[in-house]
Amino acid sequence: MSLMQIPRKIEYALRAMIHLADHPDGVARGLEIAAQEQIPKYYLEKVIRDLMRRGLVRARRGPGGGYQLARPAELISFRDVIEAVEGPITLNLCVEGGSQCDLQPTCRMFRVWEEGQRMLLEIFSQTTISEIASSKPSPAFFNRVAASAAAQLAAAPAKN
Repeated sequence: MSLMQIPRKIEYALRAMIHLADHPDGVARGLEIAAQEQIPKYYLEKVIRDLMRRGLVRARRGPGGGYQLARPAELISFRDVIEAVEGPITLNLCVEGGSQCDLQPTCRMFRVWEEGQRMLLEIFSQTTISEIASSKPSPAFFNRVAASAAAQLAAAPAKN
């Protein structure tokens, strides 16, 4: 099975930004972010550099230093973060804007790609880091997930 999958770099950047949103008045150290968000330190440093270049994160040096959001989390969208680390979001080359497909204007799939692109950009633009940071699952959620996983393991046939 083939998946349309979000690159790890984007996932790591979003996790780091959500972590920083959880510390709006303070700073978070890189090692803390890496450990709590399960991001390899090397990738975190690379992602943080990209986020800093785009003005989404700033570093504080010295004792008590670390990283913090460069602007309020409610003013940072998923789209901002994704484009900071990966560039413009494009579902398919034909909706990129600059490239011209040889099958245009007769391509019957273009309408689907164009609508998918519009919807993707809309949801990424309207979803803020603040919105996601404030929607932490409750401990009861984690207990249900753990119970469900345990039940699935118990119901699975034993392998010899």
